[in-house]
Amino acid sequence: MLRRFIVGFGRHHVIRNVSLTVHAGERVAILGPNGAGKTTLLRTLATLQQPLGGAAQILGAEIVSHRRETRRHIGYVGHVPHVIGHLTARENLTFLASLYDLPTSKPRIAEVLNVVGLSDLADRRTRELSRGQLQRVAIAAATVHEPEVLLLDEPDTSLDRDCARSLPSMLDKLVPSATVLLSTHDPTVAASVCGRSIMIDGGYVRELDAPRNLPPVRPEKPRHASAPFFASIWAILRKDVLVEWRAREQGPPLLAFTLLMTMLFDMAFVIPAATDAPSVAAGVAWATLVLAASLSGVRLFGSERDQSTMTRLRLTPIDQSAVFVAKYVVLIAQVLAVGLVQLAFLSILLDLQLFQWGLIATLLLVAVSLSAVTTMQSALALNTRARELLMPLLAVPLAIPVMLAGVSATLATLQGGGMANTVPWLGLLAVIAAVFLSLGIVLYPQAVET
Repeated sequence: MLRRFIVGFGRHHVIRNVSLTVHAGERVAILGPNGAGKTTLLRTLATLQQPLGGAAQILGAEIVSHRRETRRHIGYVGHVPHVIGHLTARENLTFLASLYDLPTSKPRIAEVLNVVGLSDLADRRTRELSRGQLQRVAIAAATVHEPEVLLLDEPDTSLDRDCARSLPSMLDKLVPSATVLLSTHDPTVAASVCGRSIMIDGGYVRELDAPRNLPPVRPEKPRHASAPFFASIWAILRKDVLVEWRAREQGPPLLAFTLLMTMLFDMAFVIPAATDAPSVAAGVAWATLVLAASLSGVRLFGSERDQSTMTRLRLTPIDQSAVFVAKYVVLIAQVLAVGLVQLAFLSILLDLQLFQWGLIATLLLVAVSLSAVTTMQSALALNTRARELLMPLLAVPLAIPVMLAGVSATLATLQGGGMANTVPWLGLLAVIAAVFLSLGIVLYPQAVET
């Protein structure tokens, strides 16, 4: 139900003072010319955009104040498929099912893939599929959790004629009792799928016909919940590790950059290295690791945004802080892996024994604290256009205390100062990690939703 609903961008109102009621089980087509506001209306109802005024309720819950509750019960197909290219169609649906905490996901996934005609292509990576096949994956992703409300933004786009004609039967099989709002330019599609049509033009909505052919109200099924917080983190971690293993977009370039910087720094300090190798090792190790973490942080959230998969994560009902924590753990693993290789490389270059318990503890805490700083900065720079430039400028100054604490702890270990001199610096690193991790968990949901 919409009441005096206003949507748009800033001061520009795309749709003004709309009041509309859609009954349970009803299928409504939204018609209108390009730029009329069909997409903006559906994105706002899908909780991807904030309304500018008025009120909107889905299943009795106000969509702004009950955003997570609303996302449990809606499915959304936009102009972009929002699928993960390095995962197969089946893996995409399995990932989404885990975020919705579906108890028996395998039979449902097999059923959905069969209905949309992708059973034979289920185990092919989606980046290898055609645009029409991707659209069918998007329909499958929007319906795998059996939503009560389905929002379709021109779902017939890119579908071939036969598949577009079968859209009504697809919906009957996938979500037989769902309320459907469908935008389209094709009156034939509107008539075949929906029993009611409205027109958006000039910022206002008018009814084209009266409701008809309402399906009988069926007994309400148990509604799906979202995955628990740590289960959501685990699902995102598994997805990120699998994507990185297949794409290799982060690990090899990061490792090559770090080793190259280590060699350049070592060559720049040839004379000091001969007289004070521990100081050179400490400075080179943590300075290059800070630069490497900043480089990795640029793509930490940016790759999700660039591929439009961040929208798919936002559409799920999970606590969005779980996304932040998962990315944080991924960056820790990357920094630790690079740091261990770097210590081995420096041990050879400087003829030092760097694999000591004090240095391993320092590396672990540097990775934890540095990743907290970088992940928070990456999250806050998510919606900025110049994040590739801003990330190093923002992250490196905040990482200076981490670098200084790492250098001091390393020198205390290598110069025989004992754990008594090392522990205070390790404690400082732990405090930095706790502060920035807490800030990120609190601020990330606000950053990603704006």
